[in-house]
Formats: sequence, structure tokens, C-alpha cells
Amino acid sequence: MVESGQLMEVMRRSEEYLRRHGIDNARRESEWLFCAVLQLQRLDLYTRYDMLLDAAEMDALRQAVMRRGRREPLAYIIGDQPFADFTVQVTPAVLVPRPESEDLVDLVVGTVAGRSLRMIDVGTGSGVLAIALARRCPESQITAVDMSAEALAVAQANGQRWGVKVCWGQSDLLTDAAGPWDVIVANLPYIGTAEMERCDPELSYEPALALWSGDDGLSAITALIAQLPEHLAADGICWLEHGDRQAEAVAKLAAAHDFQTETYPDRFAQQRFTRIYRRVQDV
Repeated sequence: MVESGQLMEVMRRSEEYLRRHGIDNARRESEWLFCAVLQLQRLDLYTRYDMLLDAAEMDALRQAVMRRGRREPLAYIIGDQPFADFTVQVTPAVLVPRPESEDLVDLVVGTVAGRSLRMIDVGTGSGVLAIALARRCPESQITAVDMSAEALAVAQANGQRWGVKVCWGQSDLLTDAAGPWDVIVANLPYIGTAEMERCDPELSYEPALALWSGDDGLSAITALIAQLPEHLAADGICWLEHGDRQAEAVAKLAAAHDFQTETYPDRFAQQRFTRIYRRVQDV
């Protein structure tokens, strides 16, 4: 794979290696890896293409490229992941934030911006939803909870990094999060264990607690919806991210607790988000 040579030649070999190991965007991912390891900007890779790499740099690049070749998520190797207009630290203790979750933030902000509300991010993971909401809704009180102490430590570090005002706490869903809440936001695990064999290899590196949720992928969502009657304010809204084929099932779960729902697509035109709210009572 990477033996020796000038920067551009080493990067070319690394790209070929990643492509052989099933990485679709091998060129771009090679650039990210080289920028992270060598502490360069992307433009530097092409303006300093004839730079000679020393033994330590070669070894560090070799290790990084081989890790990606084994299908370890790029974000874990680099240590950072962009989200919306900021970047967060990620470790194997948290799920790598997905771009479609940025659309959930946009939906929430579109309904609450300018108002002072009590909002909670349930299952915060790396903290991206809470941080994004705190940055865009500074007038609201934001709380974020996760049942994993390791994930919560990553989220808190990310919150400190961006100087946001978020109350962090450990809780299994809303069990230890006293309501009522005006807005509940949750991106809970929603992949069914029956789908394991069809999933990308990268998922094997991510925390099982943040991915798998019973045979049908709905165990965590079912449990949260059961808590809404007690924890959601009378005129409150719960926003859920879920699998692209789960919208109908989520609507039925909500209806069983006398809630109404509306479903919204993500940027890939998949029915990814559901807004849950109380039924309007006839006067």
C-alpha cells in the first residue's frame, strides 16, 4: 500500500487502496485523512504535492488508511465530524452524526424560533442536536440527556467547546428528566436487529446502544411515546427522527396515546421525521 514517495504519489496509492476496500468516495476520504494526519489544508495537498514525507508521517498515514480500509468510520479516525455550521468531537462512545439530522434542527427551529421554551434533546449522543438548538434558539432553555455516561462526557465536551448554555444530565429517556417540556427532540436508535446483516460494515464500530432497537427498530421510540402523556406540555411538540419506513408505525404508536402526528421528509426525500402533538379538543 503506502511504502514511500512524495505526497501526491502516496495519496494516489492510498486512494487506490481505499477503493479496493469498498470506499466509494476514496479520493475525498484520502484527502480528509491526509489533512488530519499531516495537519494540512486541502489546498496544501495540491500546492505541496512534491513534499517528501518522513518515516513518522508515513507510518501515521499507513495506520489511518488501513483503519479506514477496515471500514472504521472516517469520523472516528479523524476525531471530528462537521454538523450544520460547527464541528464536534466524536469517539466510539457516540454515533457519528448524520447530515439528515441537520434537517431535524431546521424543522424544530422553524416552529419555535423567537420563543422562550423548555426544550430537551433525548438520547443526545455527541450533543449535536442540543448544541445546534442552543446556537439557534438562545432564548430557550435547553436540556440534553443520555443514558450513557461515556456519551454524555463527549456531549459535554462539545458543548464547552462551543460555549453553549445546555443543561446536561444522565437519564434513560425521560425517566429522570422532570417535565413538562414544551419541545422534546429525539433521534433514538431505530434500526431493527433483523436488519443487521444488510447494514454497512461501518455500523459495527458504532455503539450498539445508539443503533439497535429490538427486532423492528421501534423499542426505544415506543418507550418514549409512552412517556409523552406525562412529560409533554399541553401545547407541546415532540419531534422524532426515525427510519424511512417507520412513519406509519410511529403514527399508530402516537395515536394509541391520543396524539396526532405529521411526517416530514429529509433532504433525501425520505420520510424521516414525525411531529407529535396532542389532539385538539372540540369545544
